[in-house]
Amino acid sequence: MSRYPAYLRVVVIYMGILIAGATLTVMEVCGLSATDSFYYVVQTLWTVGYGDVTLPGESGRVLSIAIMLFGTVGITSALGVVGGMVLDHHARRHDSLEREVEDNRRRNLEALYRWGEKKGLSKDRIDRALEEIRDEQG
Repeated sequence: MSRYPAYLRVVVIYMGILIAGATLTVMEVCGLSATDSFYYVVQTLWTVGYGDVTLPGESGRVLSIAIMLFGTVGITSALGVVGGMVLDHHARRHDSLEREVEDNRRRNLEALYRWGEKKGLSKDRIDRALEEIRDEQG
């Protein structure tokens, strides 16, 4: 079982708490409305920072820096988790394809040996012929 869904759940909860907490803090410290506070927090977390809503004073700057730092942790964590999920998926698919190719190779070789046996050819003779073909191709 993959560990990534649990990690992703933690990151989503972290970001939800961060957004809600930062929105409430901006409302309380800077006196902005709920809508303006939420808008400011979201645009700051995603580093858009249009500048149409800014936090006044030194406490506003400190709060903005905290939102940026904690937001960077959340965003990069989410990207890491999603990236890991994609890489794991591709690694599992690659392993599955390798097993399938190996199974097909083994079945084809067994079929070739059975065919050769019916024609009176030994496995050694078939193996030498396959080796010659590989040498000519490679």
